[in-house]
Amino acid sequence: MQLKVAGMWTATKKLASGNIAYYAYAWKGGPLIAKGVGLTKIDARADLERILGLPETMAKLALAREAQDIRPAPSHNYIGGLVTAFVKSPEFGRLAPRTKSDYRKHLDGFAAEFGDWKTRLFDDPSATQDLAEWRDEHPSPRQGHMRLQVVSRLFSWGRSRGLTKANPTEPIQRVYKADRSDAIWSKDDLAAVLTHSTDEMRWAIKLALYTGLRQGDLLRLPWSAVSDLSIQWKTSKRDKHTIIPITPPLRELLSDIPKRSPVILTSALKRPWTADGLKSSFGRAKKRAGIKDLRWHDLRGTAVTQLIKTSLTQRDIARIIGWSETKIEAILERYVSADAVAEDMLKRMSAEQNAQTDDKPVGSENKQ
Repeated sequence: MQLKVAGMWTATKKLASGNIAYYAYAWKGGPLIAKGVGLTKIDARADLERILGLPETMAKLALAREAQDIRPAPSHNYIGGLVTAFVKSPEFGRLAPRTKSDYRKHLDGFAAEFGDWKTRLFDDPSATQDLAEWRDEHPSPRQGHMRLQVVSRLFSWGRSRGLTKANPTEPIQRVYKADRSDAIWSKDDLAAVLTHSTDEMRWAIKLALYTGLRQGDLLRLPWSAVSDLSIQWKTSKRDKHTIIPITPPLRELLSDIPKRSPVILTSALKRPWTADGLKSSFGRAKKRAGIKDLRWHDLRGTAVTQLIKTSLTQRDIARIIGWSETKIEAILERYVSADAVAEDMLKRMSAEQNAQTDDKPVGSENKQ
């Protein structure tokens, strides 16, 4: 029998006799089901596979699994149980896959630190100090802030279900503020990073600039979303339909990208990019270009800056980027640099002044 029983956990250990023991547990942290012993790891594995093939061994595994199924769920009276209940909730299930992954990382960390605390302890304002210290332990202020955001969401969900009244994150002063209003890629920055990028990375960067799509949407964007006049796509984060007109630069880019896959963007391996692969390749290109302060997400702000300089209305930009119209002005203020807005205003003012001059009747400049 192969050691591929779903959920089973295995481990090896060298015994005092010099032999190797190969253990099989019902699950990680669960009861021991069988043990194989041999002179080498291969021998021990073979012995374990033999034992696992015995009917009585599989019956033992089935009993352990059955006992696990009837164990009561962790009580939400403890932080560990509250976290478990949240992760199993429909609200958590509706989150985007990337958001779930990010949340689980911080929720697991929170449960590891405070899992055995009674939930009601966070009703006490003094507990916020422990929470603040846990946030500050993270070497990245940004990730520390994310820790707090996830815990805030956890307790917000708990309050909505009547599981707790605590709101421990509310009084904690936020150290990290994600203000990227001036984080715009200049022409020189873009030229530098494009020069030091592979063809595949250049296609990805330009597609981000011409569409304004988030990285996650770019990695999933299929050729089937492209029509003669537009790219139509349902964004993952806000679940909104976006319509992106195919401008001449975008059309030229799409014609340059080879159709290696149903997905538009592929790596040098001619397979769709993974998020980690794109991040690593982009980081290397930035390093070679000598760029430190700008990041991938700032390409989105740069795309908005370019759109603002056109004759598009806020409604047009909202449809392209996938933002709601009610928030578009505030989000534009966050992502578009003041210099870019001022430059556009000056251009329009100059155009209006020229138009007024052209409208004056002949000889009017001589009137007193």
